[in-house]
Amino acid sequence: MNPFLRYAMLNTRVLVVGSTPDYNEIIYTKYGGETLFLTDKSQSAEWTGFKPPKKDECLFDLSNHEGAIEAILAHAKAHEISINGITCFDCEALPLAAKAAERLNLHFSTLSAIENARSKAGSHLLWQKNGVPCPATVRLFSPEDLEKTAQKAIYPCVIKPATGSGSELVFRVDNPEQTAEKYLYIIDRIATHPNQRMYPICGCTLEQFIDGDEFSCDWVMHEGKAEIIRIAEKVRRDELSFGTASAYIVPPSKPVNTDKLKEILVKGAKALGFESMVAMTDFIIQDDRVYLIEMTPRFGGDSLPDTVMASAGFDIFRAALDYAVTGEICIPDFWLPAVSVRIIAERAGTLRKASVMHDHRIISVNIEREEGHRIILPPENYFSRLLGHVVFRPDEGTDIRKQIDEIRAKISVEYA
Repeated sequence: MNPFLRYAMLNTRVLVVGSTPDYNEIIYTKYGGETLFLTDKSQSAEWTGFKPPKKDECLFDLSNHEGAIEAILAHAKAHEISINGITCFDCEALPLAAKAAERLNLHFSTLSAIENARSKAGSHLLWQKNGVPCPATVRLFSPEDLEKTAQKAIYPCVIKPATGSGSELVFRVDNPEQTAEKYLYIIDRIATHPNQRMYPICGCTLEQFIDGDEFSCDWVMHEGKAEIIRIAEKVRRDELSFGTASAYIVPPSKPVNTDKLKEILVKGAKALGFESMVAMTDFIIQDDRVYLIEMTPRFGGDSLPDTVMASAGFDIFRAALDYAVTGEICIPDFWLPAVSVRIIAERAGTLRKASVMHDHRIISVNIEREEGHRIILPPENYFSRLLGHVVFRPDEGTDIRKQIDEIRAKISVEYA
């Protein structure tokens, strides 16, 4: 029985598990009266911006799952808060959210399904076993694996950590020698990575390189059926580091067979053990064939929330809170073209100023870094170079990628 039922007449909140402080600021500013935050104390200590009031946020070491759950139970009881739903926006916090939901008898994806999804090799192997199209994949968890499999691989391939997020420590390799070099580098970096919750497994995945158009989508699965919330087309700049998304186009400028995509999404979710969820899924289309890359039970992040808001007036934070309580989402049916261009520093140094010149197409500008911010480039650091993003409405009748280049030319990054 949910231990908070006896507080049903008291203050009712949705528990937001493990979000980063910048997301907490956004969510609290909009929906502070509806939320209770469980935040990693080390991330909070490093954050110099706004923080929710103490009664609305519980700080704890989130690598200690049992301790964190006990801490939030005590916090809620002390402040007479009733928890009626759980949501999560960060991959490394999903296992904790699943355990908290089970403890509180609340709806959330199961821990076993989340663990299957978080394992890049494991998810692909389950998909291969169940006939779900994805890149051919092998595990590289030891030097013996490397010796046995790298020689048999059909190159080019992509090597990446066994778990992770974004394009961090993801490399294209063209032969066994490059594979061995990048394997050793990734293993060494993971062992000393500051976010060990992101990398609980010290291993690698080697997968077939699919040369096609890359997309992501948010979607909801209910009673064995998929409803797509949004699809975004990724514009990559691999010269900055392999897999780097430099822009997102919503809705996509290239065609996607949504009926076929829905079938593959449901089949892929069931193979991982999911029954119902909101999910973000990355996929590639090559010659009209869909290949699943990654599936995770949360909304897409980065610049996508602002892009989706500009396109359809759809607030993913509102939708996530509603889904946590009701299990339902109101999906918009009208989308205007919107594009987000990420502001990415292209050299290391100390930031003096990031700015964007006026353009009639620009809807919003979000600068996330302040003067004095230290920029370190990949592969040493993948996130310090991300300075913000610009959202714009493209003019009709002109190539969108050309317009992305035009907006990018309006962006100025100055160094101290």
